[in-house]
Amino acid sequence: MTHQYTILGAGLAGLSAGHNLARQGRTVSLLEKEGYVGGLAASFEKDGYTFDLGPHRFHTRNKRVQRQVEELLGENVHWRERLSRIFMLGKFFNYPLSASNVIRSLPPWLMFRSFTDYFSIRIQDRIHPIPDDCFQNWVLKRFGKTLYELFFGTYTEKAWGIPCTQISADWASQRITLLNLMDTVKKTLFRPRDTPRTLVSKFIYPERGGIGQLSVRYAEEILKRRGNRVLTGVAIQRIRREGARVTAVDYEHDGQTGTEEVEHLISTIPMTVVLDLFDPAPPEEIMASRRLLKYKAIVFVMLTLDRDKVTDDHWIYLPEKHLRVHRLSEFKNFSQHCAPEGKTLVCAEITCNYDDETWNMDREKLIELAAGDLERVGLIRGAEVEGAFIHRERFSYPLYDLIYRQHVKTCMDWMKSLQNFHSTGRQGLFQYGNMDHSIAMGMVLADRLVGALGGEGREDQDHDKLLVGEEHVD
Repeated sequence: MTHQYTILGAGLAGLSAGHNLARQGRTVSLLEKEGYVGGLAASFEKDGYTFDLGPHRFHTRNKRVQRQVEELLGENVHWRERLSRIFMLGKFFNYPLSASNVIRSLPPWLMFRSFTDYFSIRIQDRIHPIPDDCFQNWVLKRFGKTLYELFFGTYTEKAWGIPCTQISADWASQRITLLNLMDTVKKTLFRPRDTPRTLVSKFIYPERGGIGQLSVRYAEEILKRRGNRVLTGVAIQRIRREGARVTAVDYEHDGQTGTEEVEHLISTIPMTVVLDLFDPAPPEEIMASRRLLKYKAIVFVMLTLDRDKVTDDHWIYLPEKHLRVHRLSEFKNFSQHCAPEGKTLVCAEITCNYDDETWNMDREKLIELAAGDLERVGLIRGAEVEGAFIHRERFSYPLYDLIYRQHVKTCMDWMKSLQNFHSTGRQGLFQYGNMDHSIAMGMVLADRLVGALGGEGREDQDHDKLLVGEEHVD
């Protein structure tokens, strides 16, 4: 059977596109590499624990996306009050930054230096304007050297593994919605009506099943409509094309090879991966740009603990350089059903490069590394660790280096020249978005493909401009 729309990748963008196409009477076929749906928004259950791939919270200003998510989750919709903090210097700091909390927690001499640095850099910027040409300069001119080093620079270099002078200012402008130090003070004293997304305190998280229940519900709704399918454990081998048209997808599933004839092909898999699959291959200048696009990988170490709770936080940033773990999340704080009574589970995230020493580290060493870091800062005791689950994710962060934008454009321009091929989602557009962005991208693309962009769909932003919001939580 030939489906009207073939979708590569069953993450939120692919699932949303498939669901919204199916609702409008189109037949869809989703092909997913992993043995589960959801991509980075998947959940896993093992030994009575439920865990996600890092902390996830759903919130949005898009009323259409909000309605659809609440409709899908039904009685499993539960609202949470966010608590996330930074742990360093032996103290907790609220994140997003709160001026009152920073003033109370920093030593007086460091607080004085923070304000002195801030006003000094503002004067310097007026005399000799500092260009927004990299992450470091963007943050320095808005917060000063002291706060940059304490809260932004150290953590960012640790997470990305490269100097902040080599990271695009796009990362700062997209993930730090506070304008500067004085803006932080104002937003602490006077909460504006138009609250930035980073300051949103309430979010949805399913009562049972983890954040992956949203992905599961999307897949279930797609399969309710006759003629649709969602295949997991699929290895895509080739995307055939004739000139500017994609004609078929060759794949392997359950040890059998297959070919799906294509009317329209939607890709939500990593841009670098899909470009490698075309036959014939894209021109060399396109592949040269593709080779310069990079991703950061993450190793997730889930530690099960013989204690009821570690903290009340949903997640905690650990910026100090002597620690390898850069963020900790505790799923029991998202839902009490994520761990058995009297037990808890924490997720320690360690960024790395695919196939490097950390990526290839064996299970026991990863447990020792993660537990050691958390014990070193006094959050847990090693004797409390009862077990662990390890998950490696190769395509976690699209790497926003100084040259990524031009190479993304080169690749996207070529893919847009194909008449029946569409790349979308966080991976397909090489963009770091939140859950609602991925869902909205799928919605808008589905509307555009069936010519139904109108009415309530007009509240969505243009598909190609669905850029990103705040700090990495999705």
